[in-house]
Amino acid sequence: MKRRVAVLACLVVLCTVRAQAVDQEAPWSAIDAAPEIQKLEQLLARAIVDRDAQVVQRIEAKGYVHTDSEGKVSHRDDFLSAYQSGPNPIRSLKFDDLQVDVYGDAAVVRGRLTMEMAEKGAAPRVGRYTRFYVRFPVGWQAVAGHSSLLKSD
Repeated sequence: MKRRVAVLACLVVLCTVRAQAVDQEAPWSAIDAAPEIQKLEQLLARAIVDRDAQVVQRIEAKGYVHTDSEGKVSHRDDFLSAYQSGPNPIRSLKFDDLQVDVYGDAAVVRGRLTMEMAEKGAAPRVGRYTRFYVRFPVGWQAVAGHSSLLKSD
């Protein structure tokens, strides 16, 4: 019985020490990664407007998947193919009100997007979005995203 109590006490101590270590590590990884991911978001917005396929390929992982507010699922290669065909329908794209939460080698970005279309008379599209990043050996890359348009008044 005494042995079981001693083993249980050791497990409690180990769990407590590990929990404290995780709590102490998390803010440092978040502090280091959040500004980097925010910068990637700004680079991605510019690359989409400029149709810079190289930057998009660097930021979005090969298997990147995006689901839009209508439920349409697109992959990184779909975006890259669209860049090569016809005029760009997007005149400007801005990501702001960003919140980045880091969980070790994964991160979630939530923010607001404002997109102006090249089509004359088209109202700007405003929405909320979420993008998921993973830290790979090559650095942070987006692996999935979702956007929802906000209803206009």
